[in-house]
Amino acid sequence: MEGSEDSMSGTIGDRLKKFEQEHEVYVSAQDAQTFWIVNARIPKNQESHHRSRKYVSGPNEQGNVLIFQDYARSDAYSAENWGTIKTFDDFVEKSLSSILEDKKEYDQNKKE
Repeated sequence: MEGSEDSMSGTIGDRLKKFEQEHEVYVSAQDAQTFWIVNARIPKNQESHHRSRKYVSGPNEQGNVLIFQDYARSDAYSAENWGTIKTFDDFVEKSLSSILEDKKEYDQNKKE
């Protein structure tokens, strides 16, 4: 969304809240100007802890994203290139898509 920077935090906050309600995933996002972070916690069953994900990129990273698979327990990460990411809003949208894919995969594995 070009030109929405003044209201960006409100719209992103609303989008994150809606995402949490629809998908039962806890998410937060931070725009620190030189880097961007999206955190996600996917609830597991009652015996175990949440699955956590942290996505880190920035405006000068040419689409490169670090993904911390379980940042609450490990410093291990992978790197991916998500293509063009021009704004924090783009980064949040792509992160939410990735979180949904993770959740679908996790839900499939739970059923098996």
